[in-house]
Amino acid sequence: MSCFTVISFYTPDFAHFASDLKADCDRLGYSHNIVEVEDSILLTDIWDRKVDYILQSLKDFGSVLWLDVECRLLTSIPDDWAPPLTCTFPLKAGRPLSTGVLMLSSEHIPFVKVWSKYARKYEDLPDDFVLEFLLSQYDLPFVYVHTEFFDRSTPAQVVRGQWSNEDTVVQHPTINRWQKPVQYSLTFNGRKKTDSKKCLQEERSRKRKYIYWRNFGGDFNRVEELMSTDIDRDYEISNWVFNPSRQKYSPSQYWPEYADTFGVKPLTKSRFEQNILHGFPANKHREKSLRRMRLNYEDKSLFNRRSDSLGRLINFFKS
Repeated sequence: MSCFTVISFYTPDFAHFASDLKADCDRLGYSHNIVEVEDSILLTDIWDRKVDYILQSLKDFGSVLWLDVECRLLTSIPDDWAPPLTCTFPLKAGRPLSTGVLMLSSEHIPFVKVWSKYARKYEDLPDDFVLEFLLSQYDLPFVYVHTEFFDRSTPAQVVRGQWSNEDTVVQHPTINRWQKPVQYSLTFNGRKKTDSKKCLQEERSRKRKYIYWRNFGGDFNRVEELMSTDIDRDYEISNWVFNPSRQKYSPSQYWPEYADTFGVKPLTKSRFEQNILHGFPANKHREKSLRRMRLNYEDKSLFNRRSDSLGRLINFFKS
């Protein structure tokens, strides 16, 4: 048996992801506690409850590995993964955190209590932002695992899609955003005005197309050839469904209720790759959010304060 428990939770509309993650844990021999919780209108409210759930799980189980419920475990967790551990990815301004994969032990309960406190203090912000702020203030020995979003040839133990390479341990796809892609974007990137309902519909369709290009783990050329026909039939390919005649598609979990139009920009994989050639642009909302957060006076001396750059990053790139 493993020395940690895999934990997660999910709202009712994510139940289809939970069964897959539970099956992965059973296949690999990991004990798990993956439970259903009530939904909320606000994503940040759900994520704040995530921090509280992690805190309670540390009390109940000791060492835990939190995985967002849409994650898939492909292989056993590497022996050199040890708490405290989370993920990071490159951005033009810094290395933001991604808490979809997070390993902690009972000795970190005092810190998670502080994380919970500040998640509630800044309840309008994602839990990732709050954790990143705290780790910029406190000198804690976190290990940071590189998460790869775009380059499928880069060896990476955590990837943000349904694809993998020989080093992949965890797939952390973003297909869970398919139902509400604009809401997710607003939460992570800040609010902007939309001119009309039509504009909102167009924005939703375009964001879904990006979800497709980023996540789909099958043969893009096969899909392009198929969707250029007028065959009136549903094709399931690599956990996505495509109907050429209707020009509709979606992840299989969202078919047919949330099927969308295939022929929206970016129209081709090459255009998508051109758009993401330089990775993510600077996230002004994230930068502004990090600048406005402050430690309360009584919390400044709880842990050693940082004086250097962010933690140590495990280099999983092959030499």
